[in-house]
Amino acid sequence: MVRLISYIVAVVLLVVVCLIVYRRVALLGGPPIALPTPQERAFFTVDFILPDIAGNVVRLSDLRGRPVLINIWATWCYPCRVEMPSMNALYQDYHAKGLAIVAIATDAEGKPVVVPFLQAYRLAFTVLLDPQNMLGAQLQMPGLPTSYLLDKRGRIVGFEIGARDWNSRPIRHLLDQLLAEDGGGTTP
Repeated sequence: MVRLISYIVAVVLLVVVCLIVYRRVALLGGPPIALPTPQERAFFTVDFILPDIAGNVVRLSDLRGRPVLINIWATWCYPCRVEMPSMNALYQDYHAKGLAIVAIATDAEGKPVVVPFLQAYRLAFTVLLDPQNMLGAQLQMPGLPTSYLLDKRGRIVGFEIGARDWNSRPIRHLLDQLLAEDGGGTTP
């Protein structure tokens, strides 16, 4: 009987360890992003206008000419919390090179819950407020976080549902390629 109990405890512990490892990989993993050719890219068709936490209005089209990472999230979303430090690290390294990160908070409570979150995580990138989740509804978003990586012309290069390690080597390589691309050409 003691042997059976020991066996059951060992199996349970193994399952718990596997679940922890799977959860970590699933939350920050995601498929590798490969750079699609310019001909394969579709334009991000929503030119949103939203306020930042200081009340300044930001329009997506004003960021044209730079790669843009759009991240739609909420403070209560655990996977959103997991990916924020890697997004901030990426921003710290790539902002001066031209990368724009726009994180759109969908918290219904708005600024009163978002600002303390930004302070706690010491986030440096632009955070916009969309308490009615109008952009998410327009995009028919399947869940949070949802991210779009756009090239300099506003075309979608990558789309991610769920958390990702944004400061990973493949993402950095992809950004280096996007930054090296010519941003000219026509827009939709």
